[in-house]
Amino acid sequence: MLSYEVFYSLKINKLCLKNFRNYIDLEVEFNDKLNIIIGNNAQGKTNILEAIYFLSITKSFLSVNEKTLIFRDREYSRVLGEIVNSGFKKKLSVLINNNGKKIEINNNLVKRHIDYLGNLRVIVFSPDDIRLLKDSPSNRRRFLNIELSQLYDKYVRFLAEFNIILKQRNEYLKIVKNGKFNQNYYDILNDKYVDLAVSIYLYRYNFIEMINEYIGDKYYFISGDSGLVVRYITDIDISDRNMMKKVLLDKLVDSYNREVMYGNTLIGPHKDNFCFYLNENNLSLYGSQGQLKMSILALKMAEIDVFKKITGETPVLLLDDIFSELDIEKRNKLIKFLNDDIQTIMTTTDLSEIDDELVSIANVYRIENGIIVEKIVNSD
Repeated sequence: MLSYEVFYSLKINKLCLKNFRNYIDLEVEFNDKLNIIIGNNAQGKTNILEAIYFLSITKSFLSVNEKTLIFRDREYSRVLGEIVNSGFKKKLSVLINNNGKKIEINNNLVKRHIDYLGNLRVIVFSPDDIRLLKDSPSNRRRFLNIELSQLYDKYVRFLAEFNIILKQRNEYLKIVKNGKFNQNYYDILNDKYVDLAVSIYLYRYNFIEMINEYIGDKYYFISGDSGLVVRYITDIDISDRNMMKKVLLDKLVDSYNREVMYGNTLIGPHKDNFCFYLNENNLSLYGSQGQLKMSILALKMAEIDVFKKITGETPVLLLDDIFSELDIEKRNKLIKFLNDDIQTIMTTTDLSEIDDELVSIANVYRIENGIIVEKIVNSD
């Protein structure tokens, strides 16, 4: 897995929305540093961040049915963005309607999702992200899958193939339960399953190890406390990479009777988890609300460095009304971090929550009911 010195910063120059959420027709241009979207609640501030994320991932960062992204009774919704990636300008487009989804790069249809991801890498932080620590392991696996899909096209392919093999294996276990067994087919399924599972394990493990290179310092920078780490929890020991395939295969064979009984594969990356530990205390069990918030913020800050290290580019940072979640001291520390060379698009209900120095370098957009009613553009 290659890493680079940072040469470029990813940017989104322009965003156009058509029938997206509460926006019938919107066009907005962003500057290279800080962009602030201000407005009361339920006016559409978060919808703009959601649209940028949707343009990047082709999914919402909110758990919603994609059809709800289409404005009322309109037939379609479209998000279009003009970006700069590795110094080159590109046009990205994602359209959804009752027939599904259509994605384009520079007006050319993209048939494979894998060929689209990675053009616009984003990191989003919202108050709801604290659920990452409290919700089920499936949400943490989803987080890993999304972040890794932005970084490695091979991971997208491995994950898609793994899900196919997992489905086939589960279907076969149900057949075996009814008394039909083919040793040859079972061995073929297991061999393919183990190869893909080990690849996914390693991508996830390496990503979390890179997060741990930075997250402790970020947490200390924000809170003044040390000792934060992320621990990856799997069915097998990853420390001995030469033995991973054999160990996993042995576990599958040992669990055969239980798997047949349940008609399900009980071991593999689809059971993975990760937890935050502060000085050996599991924060999801013993952490205060403040520690949980700071841990998630440290994770997002660490991700920026990981994205830089892997891709040679800074991602776009999306901040959804997080200053209201931070006290003055934490807010000022985050402000220092925002002075780095990273394009940031953030929402707030109150401009006074943001330092005057930051506001002076920002484009400010005031939103009311899906319309930009005021725009202050930084000319620098």
